[in-house]
Amino acid sequence: MKIAFATSDRVNVNAHFGWAQEIDVYEISDGGYEFIETLCFNQEVSQLAEDTTEEESGCKHGKSDCKKAKKEEAVKSKAKDTESNDKVAQKIAALSDCKIVYVASIGGTAAAKLIRKGVMPVKPRSDKEDIIYLLNRLVQTLKGNPPPWLRKALQQSQESVIAEPV
Repeated sequence: MKIAFATSDRVNVNAHFGWAQEIDVYEISDGGYEFIETLCFNQEVSQLAEDTTEEESGCKHGKSDCKKAKKEEAVKSKAKDTESNDKVAQKIAALSDCKIVYVASIGGTAAAKLIRKGVMPVKPRSDKEDIIYLLNRLVQTLKGNPPPWLRKALQQSQESVIAEPV
């Protein structure tokens, strides 16, 4: 079963899902775990999201109630929402074969989208949780009596391995 970790230092779970530039993926079973890959996501800042100068906005008087300035703010806001949705969609697609993703934090919409795709978002107990510690705890949980949602994820993962041609 594949497990992912949103990280900025590749040691701790310390990144917000939407803003994570790196997500480490591991294969895990009751026998142990193995690092698979680091998924990298580019966080380019949209030109529309940047502050505009007076010349660009055409508002030389600098009044905050200018209709053109308000319209441009709405465009910026829409561009940020679209950019955010694109980032989330890209990450969800990349994590489609994972069963769990550990994140420092995540928005409600992104969490719901992950769950619909069969990926369970999990927030660790502290802001900086060590990935290796979490992996070892998961292995121990899998050896014992895992909770029902984890048993189901493990079973689905094993069924997909059997169904894949060798």
